[in-house]
Amino acid sequence: MLAKILNKPMKYLLICLYLLTTASWVYAFPQFTGRENAIELAKVIDKAQFMAHRVASVFVKNRTSEEFYLQVILDDGSSQDWYMDRIYEWVLTDQLLPINNQVIVFPSDESTEFFVLDKNQFYRLVLTSEAFVKTYEEHDLLSGKNLKYEIRRFRLILPEEEARYKTDARGNRYRYVLELKNGSREVFTYLDAYKLMTQGAFIQEPLKDDIILSRAFQVQGIDVKPKQLEDELRNIWRFGVEVMFNQPIPLSPELFPFQVIEENFRDPQTGDRLNRFYIQVMFPNAEKIKDIPIIRTLEYLQHVSIVTDVENQKRIFLRAQINPDVFELPPYIEVTSKNAVIVHFFIVTDQSVAQRSEFVEPGKAEITMHPAMVPATRGTKFDEHYLKAVELIRFIQGHHDLHLKIQTYLKALAELQQASLNATKDDQLSQALSQRDVLYEVLPQMIIENTQSKLRNPKSEINKDELLQHLEQAENITENREILRQVLSLKNILK
Repeated sequence: MLAKILNKPMKYLLICLYLLTTASWVYAFPQFTGRENAIELAKVIDKAQFMAHRVASVFVKNRTSEEFYLQVILDDGSSQDWYMDRIYEWVLTDQLLPINNQVIVFPSDESTEFFVLDKNQFYRLVLTSEAFVKTYEEHDLLSGKNLKYEIRRFRLILPEEEARYKTDARGNRYRYVLELKNGSREVFTYLDAYKLMTQGAFIQEPLKDDIILSRAFQVQGIDVKPKQLEDELRNIWRFGVEVMFNQPIPLSPELFPFQVIEENFRDPQTGDRLNRFYIQVMFPNAEKIKDIPIIRTLEYLQHVSIVTDVENQKRIFLRAQINPDVFELPPYIEVTSKNAVIVHFFIVTDQSVAQRSEFVEPGKAEITMHPAMVPATRGTKFDEHYLKAVELIRFIQGHHDLHLKIQTYLKALAELQQASLNATKDDQLSQALSQRDVLYEVLPQMIIENTQSKLRNPKSEINKDELLQHLEQAENITENREILRQVLSLKNILK
């Protein structure tokens, strides 16, 4: 008898704990709403099905001037006071169903604001659509970006699948499955369906220029792109990994984000904590269906391989172990016309080129580029002049004619000046001035060496006026006392 008395409070305690853990989202919901919201909700609930009864009529009641709730009369004549938290619970558990195959959705579990999803309208839209626009959510590597996928079929979740899909974090049950041509699937709640409809996520007639992804890109292999000089002004070298696929890749480079991750483990022999850093470049709408041989060593990369993203459908990574002290510039993505994507990596000799902390940050996916690596697009006046300067610099790098190189760099300086004057954003101005300062650093010594070479070689053709102009430029752009002394000495010789 004593055991039964002691067990009864414990039983009630366990029930209370269960209710608190399984239905906390209900009790956190507000009990009351505003007047206008209550009036609109009453219109939707009128004649709705509530459990085994029909709602006969609805009245808006209030506790204070700002706190409103509903009084409902059912078809059996009974009258009930309905508060917002109970309505929220009934909506989530399908106990309250408006007429005309509509459902109520609450975007937030902290606000009584609601919307009505017309399921028939949603079905007609999805069933006549050819493509689905997936917008990637926060914390995803593609956060804020969207891709368009061809739809294979749409269906309701089957009864035997309900245990698998269950509900989202707020208690909204998953209702629909959208299967895509690339083999992936999306599952939607009623709230998801409403949001997707209002966001225009379903395309019935794609535009001519729309890129609609169908079958997943299948990786065929990877290859090494050998090291070569990228930027002689900064002494930057480039090497790369080419990832080859079975079909053309119609995606722009910004859709291949990267992240640097840190893995912690203990040395099995000493027990010391060790850290390893990996870089992962993500490829969307891609799959690995066969073994791809790894590249064991490539410059400062180790164990370069293709791995499947286990957390996301139809994604792969180009993954490599790196030494973060050597990894100075982020990778640059090039989508080629040969069914391939090249991931370029850089070796920096001049450590002042970039700050490693700006991008070697676990989870950071933004792609930044140093000034000589910009997309070949033309838009604003700034783009026109800045890209012209970049083209001039790229064209002349590697040439051995010092005089021609100086002339070309001076033309690039003039274009950078125009780009600066046409900049409309701080980052544009910073980009142009940064490239200008690099030329300011190398040009004076280059001009001195060229002038000295011309004066030493009796067979060389000397255009004194042009050489003097170059020396004037060197004098104007340097603050180095030794360089100024040499410039003045050469000017005296030429005069």
